[in-house]
Amino acid sequence: MPRTIDVDKLKAGSIHALDAALNRLRNLGWIGSDEELTIYRWTAAMTAVEVHAIWERYAERRLVAALNHYPDYFIEQEEIKGVSRISSGLAFYVVRGGSRYFDFRSSSELLKKGDALLGQPDNPFRGITKHNRDYLDALAAIRNLVVHDSSAATASFKRLARSVYAVQYPGGAGEFLCAVEHRAGQPGRGKSRLSGLIAVVMDSVNSS
Repeated sequence: MPRTIDVDKLKAGSIHALDAALNRLRNLGWIGSDEELTIYRWTAAMTAVEVHAIWERYAERRLVAALNHYPDYFIEQEEIKGVSRISSGLAFYVVRGGSRYFDFRSSSELLKKGDALLGQPDNPFRGITKHNRDYLDALAAIRNLVVHDSSAATASFKRLARSVYAVQYPGGAGEFLCAVEHRAGQPGRGKSRLSGLIAVVMDSVNSS
């Protein structure tokens, strides 16, 4: 019988990685010099890339675990005969679509992929609020800006800064992430925007 994936262990590992990223940022600090500010902003930008990678890895493994736990919908949709369980190895292959990695461009695309494999009732990402999905998409835009620094990535970042944060002139990724968020309703109010985004990813892990 295929081994059942431990979802609690998966979540705990992701939360631990997010805690480590947040603690690194806290320990770095910024006293006030221009050089320290540059380093602080660069570290924030790189940490955002790391946090997004943690979320991507978790999303893939969580979808694999869900398919491993609840294979009935997929088996029925694909009309697979003589099979009642899906091993973790086969689940990885299915989730990746035969590719070497799992890819999704937005939270809505992640929801659609989950629905297609599991059906809405068993899609774990249906537990993530629309509020958090918006911030996950903002994190993805920031990650793309840092990694690619293309005109398309810049345009997407500015668009999401306006629609999600109501910020018209966000500046660079590091500057934006290090800014303290004061508006009501924003995650991590009174802390840096990066701290708020890490809190969103933590909440999304726990609620899926």
